[in-house]
Amino acid sequence: MAARPARRSHAQRREEAERRLLDAALAIVAQRGSVRMTLAEVGEAAGYSRGLAAHRFGSKAGLVQALAGYIGEQFGQQRARGPALQPGLQAILGNIRFYFGRRGGAWTSSRAVLVLMTESCIEAEPALRPVVAAYNRSALAWFEQHIATGIAQGEISADNDPAITAVLLLGAMRGIALQWLVDPKLPVNAVRDRLVAVVERVLRPV
Repeated sequence: MAARPARRSHAQRREEAERRLLDAALAIVAQRGSVRMTLAEVGEAAGYSRGLAAHRFGSKAGLVQALAGYIGEQFGQQRARGPALQPGLQAILGNIRFYFGRRGGAWTSSRAVLVLMTESCIEAEPALRPVVAAYNRSALAWFEQHIATGIAQGEISADNDPAITAVLLLGAMRGIALQWLVDPKLPVNAVRDRLVAVVERVLRPV
């Protein structure tokens, strides 16, 4: 007689439900934004009841906040599966290559982030801007850390202010990504390689 599969714990079922809800919300936001998205719609898209998303996240703002954290975790996990890079300049250059080297569904999270940023700029959802701003700060902090490390190691020029340079790097990457998602004919690999060359030239000491 075949053994019965082990029953999942309540915590495991809760974790799976939250992941499925967040995956459903991610797909909706990437496709058509968060403004018209409803908690009931997310619950149904995830294969649950209309009220589960509200029960889990409390409100639409709570869902979007959780989604921002989920997107950050996904990107970090994707990056961790790539080759190990030394902290500092090599991590920054490797991150640019990785960002534009993704394919297919790996871009869903980036598309969702760009949509959320656009929506927060026009204040379509009053609670959206602080959530997106917090997500941006976490992304900028990663660059700031590696810029500061590179300066300490002598491989990045000390005249590169970490906070300002981080904004420039993240802005360049997202700006290119946005153009490419709008026009897939853009030669993104060539643009990526040129961006890596420019960043290395600007950051390295003379």
